[in-house]
Amino acid sequence: MQLLNVLWIKLNMTNSKTQVPSSKIVTARSSFVRTSPRKMRLVANAVRGMEPSKAVSYLKVMPWKAAQPLLAVFQQAIANAKNNFQLSPGDMVINSLQVHEGPRGSKKADVHAHGARFARGVRRKKLSHITLELTERGTNGT
Repeated sequence: MQLLNVLWIKLNMTNSKTQVPSSKIVTARSSFVRTSPRKMRLVANAVRGMEPSKAVSYLKVMPWKAAQPLLAVFQQAIANAKNNFQLSPGDMVINSLQVHEGPRGSKKADVHAHGARFARGVRRKKLSHITLELTERGTNGT
């Protein structure tokens, strides 16, 4: 019985799941944002290569409506890094910023003539999902 316990302990010590990861990934998400993904991606591409604190300052002064949900996601990620991981926001870089297409929202009838094609003048609201991942500065090759 002792031999089995010793072998079990050695097996668990060599298991890769017990090793501490070298980098911490801070994630923030926002789902079902009522802005089209195309418009959201235009703003996301403008801040994609920046530091998070610099991206926040840029998003605060951008005139587009799509900048507000992205600003909220960036502030959420910075707060997650501070509170959950005890990391400094100045040491973080953007690992990935993704804007995915969500489900089509409510229908809205257009009163003008559109013929028989193209959904007969029904407008669908488009929704977006935003995912932001931050990592420490030295871990992703920068």
